[in-house]
Amino acid sequence: MSLLLNSSFTGASSACLLQRERSRRRRLHVPGVTCRQGSNGDRSDAARQQQSPPLLDRRDMLLGLGGLYGVTAGPKVLAAPIMPPDLSKCYPATAPALDNKCCPPYDPGETISEYSFPATPLRVRRPAHIVKDDQEYMDKYKEAVRRMKNLPADHPWNYYQQANIHCQYCNYAYHQQNTDDVPIQVHFSWIFLPWHRYYLHFYERILGKLIDDDTFTIPFWNWDTKDGMTFPAIFQDAASPLYDPKRDQRHVKDGKILDLKYAYTENTASDSEIIRENLCFIQKTFKHSLSLAELFMGDPVRAGEKEIQEANGQMEVIHNAAHMWVGEPDGYKENMGDFSTAARDSVFFCHHCNVDRMWDIYRNLRGNRVEFEDNDWLDSTFLFHDENEQLVKVKMSDCLNPTKLRYTFEQVPLPWLGKINCQKTAETKSKATTELSLTRVNEFGTTAQALDASNPLRVIVARPKKNRKKKEKQEKVEVIQIKDIQVTTNETARFDVYVAVPYGDLAGPDYGEFAGSYVRLAHRMKGSDGTAEQVPKKKGKLKLGITPLLEDIDAEDADKLVVTLVLRTGSVTVGGVSINLLQTDSTAAI
Repeated sequence: MSLLLNSSFTGASSACLLQRERSRRRRLHVPGVTCRQGSNGDRSDAARQQQSPPLLDRRDMLLGLGGLYGVTAGPKVLAAPIMPPDLSKCYPATAPALDNKCCPPYDPGETISEYSFPATPLRVRRPAHIVKDDQEYMDKYKEAVRRMKNLPADHPWNYYQQANIHCQYCNYAYHQQNTDDVPIQVHFSWIFLPWHRYYLHFYERILGKLIDDDTFTIPFWNWDTKDGMTFPAIFQDAASPLYDPKRDQRHVKDGKILDLKYAYTENTASDSEIIRENLCFIQKTFKHSLSLAELFMGDPVRAGEKEIQEANGQMEVIHNAAHMWVGEPDGYKENMGDFSTAARDSVFFCHHCNVDRMWDIYRNLRGNRVEFEDNDWLDSTFLFHDENEQLVKVKMSDCLNPTKLRYTFEQVPLPWLGKINCQKTAETKSKATTELSLTRVNEFGTTAQALDASNPLRVIVARPKKNRKKKEKQEKVEVIQIKDIQVTTNETARFDVYVAVPYGDLAGPDYGEFAGSYVRLAHRMKGSDGTAEQVPKKKGKLKLGITPLLEDIDAEDADKLVVTLVLRTGSVTVGGVSINLLQTDSTAAI
């Protein structure tokens, strides 16, 4: 059986909308833009085949990721899905870099409708490093953003009103329905990927409406392949509406390679080594999380929960690193470097298009199985202004298949899916233990510990079971769990996690194999005196699947593991480290 990783193309031709609908509340004059043959939705079959790789067999893909263990998911959990907030109650979610709070103009007479999903040709999102040579497409893209920026400041389609949507849902502008103290937060949980998919969808549809082209798509920053791993050139022209001066100029110029382990310290490795590390990070993220969706997407969050710990998946971690790498390195780290202002840079949407594409690939590799058979996820509902200026509500379950939203992705190579030398040379393979500098390592204990950049935290952790059979691995995935993570300032924080086999209670000088990371972006509000104010912070937790990793490092018969936490930036304490077996949720098989 063959599987198209990013959905298939259609032969539908491009078409211009002949007439725009206008809301009763606002009327907006938008000059027409001519649509011609040869745009991104209008290429020939031969051209598409030339740019698309051959179909990959699903067995080969899963084998390329080291296999996939899985069984039927457990019963549904019923509690309370997140529901739309009361828009009349927008709290002062300001930020140091914003002149005004990010609450939108409120119209008490505006009605909320069910969203009518588009019936357009299947739109094709293309890589940013390829569309830069398509002058017709680039003219459309820049014109659409220019018109969005020229809209009245209080129009819901206005460029900065659109950017503020992200601020509203990450800086606690809205509280959950029927609560006064539980804010809506679209990061750090299973909501992250679906909410941002809808955000992209409506932004993209509005841009297309502004130029009367219902085939228009946002490009994706193809940072999972060598050719797309530099900052996209289409955003570098200072005269373009796509330009943003508030970026780290060291990174966006001269073909600098994106570092997915970036932590405000420049990587001195060669370009080829950084590319290899990036591809390995992406490969491990997929390989270690295919059998349990929360490892990729984040933990559940349910309406009314106050004391839950924030828990993002490893895809959000990778996404965070790119934000840090683009945003300003100092001060408030605006725009991309801070949640509150990130969407003010057009590259935000290009970056998130690739994050969305990663989710689409992940779903395909799992046989498009629903990640969470849980009504609290499926029924979570959000509000957006659509391409007809209507305030509409959308449900999480309706965005799982991009074709319902009428878009797909151009097929491009996936080098991280193939064979990459991701393992470090094992120090014990060729050396006797007497030749190594061994250090005694203790258990974590019961007291929270602060991470120290100059002295990584190394703890010895008992495994729940060694030498598990294949069937046992199909039923449960082995997971490192780090609890009570406290970022003690509102600055960015990052630590990386490594795993090694001990010698009794001793550890060698090498930290072992990279297992994953914890990354939190800067997150601040503006106080009444205009200075930065602490955002209410919850403790966080991190879960990293290690079943395939232990096979890779030949650690199946180890009773214990050495887990090392290496602080890269920020001020962090952690409350505990353990290794547990969690029930898998995937029915996919090799």
